[in-house]
Amino acid sequence: MVRSSTKSIKSSKSTNKSAKLISDRQKKTSIKGTVGEYLTIARLTKEGFYVAKSVDPACPFDIVIVSKNGKIQLLDIKTNTFRKHRKGKSLKDKPKGSYKIHRSPTKEQKKLGIKLYMVDYEQD
Repeated sequence: MVRSSTKSIKSSKSTNKSAKLISDRQKKTSIKGTVGEYLTIARLTKEGFYVAKSVDPACPFDIVIVSKNGKIQLLDIKTNTFRKHRKGKSLKDKPKGSYKIHRSPTKEQKKLGIKLYMVDYEQD
């Protein structure tokens, strides 16, 4: 029995080496999103809100905030992003923010009253 489990471990290791889970671009995007979420949580906490973070990755909102008077809001935190190209044309000479990618809530988010909370990410 030990030998069969050893074989399965060896075969799973070889397939993991050949398969790349996420690209470098996806890592950067994920990092920006995570930083944006935690900066928002810190900012809202400093402003006096009670903040709770969702633990379900499929949840339609990222955080729940509760004001001191008891008003509850569900927020989906999004990082502002900008287009680098527009219909095949480079936008390098345009000022940042010229072609912002606009986000809108999903049908489910609209139904549940979830608000999008846009944050800026400036890489140091």
